[in-house]
Amino acid sequence: MDETISDSAPAPRRPAKDLPGANDETLASGQMPRGSVTPTAGSAIAFKGKERDLSGAQLGEYQLVRKIAVGGMGEVYEGVQLKLDRRVAVKLLSEELSREQEFLTRFEREAKSAAALNHPNVVQVYDYGCAEGQYYFVMELVDGTDLSVFVKEHGKLPVAEALAYFEQAVNALKFAARNAIIHRDIKPANLMLTREGVVKVSDLGLAKKLTDDSDVTMTGVGMGSPHFLAPEQADDAAHVDHRADIYALGVTLLYLLTGKRPFEGASNFSVVLAHANKPLPTGFELGTPLPEEIERFIKRMTAKLPAARYQDYDELLADLQRVKAGHRPTVNWGAILRDPKNLQRLAIAAVVILITALAVPMMLPDKQPPAGPAGQAAAPGGFQPPDHPDDRDTRPRFGGDDGKKGKGPGSGLRLPFPPPPAKNRAPLKDAAPAEMMAEADRFAAENKDELTGIVDRYWQVAEKARGTPLSQEAQRKTDNALLTHQVKSHQLIEELQVKMDAFVRQGKAQEAFDVWLAFPSDWRTRETDEEILEILGRSLPRGFQPK
Repeated sequence: MDETISDSAPAPRRPAKDLPGANDETLASGQMPRGSVTPTAGSAIAFKGKERDLSGAQLGEYQLVRKIAVGGMGEVYEGVQLKLDRRVAVKLLSEELSREQEFLTRFEREAKSAAALNHPNVVQVYDYGCAEGQYYFVMELVDGTDLSVFVKEHGKLPVAEALAYFEQAVNALKFAARNAIIHRDIKPANLMLTREGVVKVSDLGLAKKLTDDSDVTMTGVGMGSPHFLAPEQADDAAHVDHRADIYALGVTLLYLLTGKRPFEGASNFSVVLAHANKPLPTGFELGTPLPEEIERFIKRMTAKLPAARYQDYDELLADLQRVKAGHRPTVNWGAILRDPKNLQRLAIAAVVILITALAVPMMLPDKQPPAGPAGQAAAPGGFQPPDHPDDRDTRPRFGGDDGKKGKGPGSGLRLPFPPPPAKNRAPLKDAAPAEMMAEADRFAAENKDELTGIVDRYWQVAEKARGTPLSQEAQRKTDNALLTHQVKSHQLIEELQVKMDAFVRQGKAQEAFDVWLAFPSDWRTRETDEEILEILGRSLPRGFQPK
């Protein structure tokens, strides 16, 4: 069962036919208007042991028939709206949480968010209120099950079926985004599947209206389900946008196709860290080889950086149609890199690259690190000793640790790349700073993939013009080059991984290893080297040694 960070008492699963439009969700809460629903004589509460059971009770015009789901924050009952003789689902907030304002607020928000979304792929909310101190809201009763239970009962889904369900969920979230609402807890357990094959998004307890600057601060309650949580949402759930939902959709699609969640861990925290720091496993790595276009589609949705994902649902749906037709999804780097907001969001990543690059020693393949003081080997990483006591610089250094070995079955492997290009500390002729900047701009325009050369030149301008606005401009251009590098290098890694997986499936380990020769040596940083080594280590057969 999918856990939610805040759940302390996960709900037991019922047979598919018994499940309503809510399940073991992160039950929401919110302030309910008193007096709108009057209590009746039939609303007495009964108990079975320590567990509350309101079956047979009446809340206003709603008769509770039977309990069909229990969560850490309340229960869901099948009920009947007496005036219309309509079967409904009634969600109740637990007595204990009804005393907490933050949960009351969240309950109200779920009701209002769902009520604002009149869409065939969203569970509809009909009413909410309070009777005899019991907070509740009334929603559509879904005759079916959620996709988490469906996959557990029927196994992983064929591609066409999974994409059909996935597309319905995307359409629902597209409609929500147009109404300035993001879900923030997308997962298979919150996607209901009717007997007619209609998918309905449920549990809007974590939903946020983007036009509302406020957000509910849930004491001791995490925001979202760790196994499907976007990295930025774990860091700051209050300020995410619809791209966090897109990430969760990508992980959900992977689950539908493989029957497995990408990361497991001893704790929710370890799973969250894996989403933030580890490459998402491919279908092949999870035991289900997937078509290349599907792998690329999922990778785009689950990029660590929001700026590298689909930027809106129209773009995602357009690529979905391409994927359904067997074509590769598109990549729009121009839109990613032209948007100043995207560059700002990528700034932290650039700093990480800068810091790690400064710590990377320039070493040739298969060479041992030079001996340090007292005959000890110099530790890999750290700053490279300068060639001369006075020959020092502070520019970013590139090139990976060729002596580094991978982890996993293929441990002992070394990167197959040629060594990084030789350093060129002063590629520009000494001149007036403005002239040097013009020359650096010309080089960058004509040699867009030569990252080291671009950074070298702008660094030289920044040093020459130190303390002036021109120096700041040169530093900004250096940062932009680093940002471009990260986005492009990770995209290339994803593309090469798909090609490698194809060779691995054919039993061609050497060809799979050689795929990585296409990775440009001057794009290498410690970050990219570690990522590639991890992929090699877990993908190649145990004991494999490259030629």
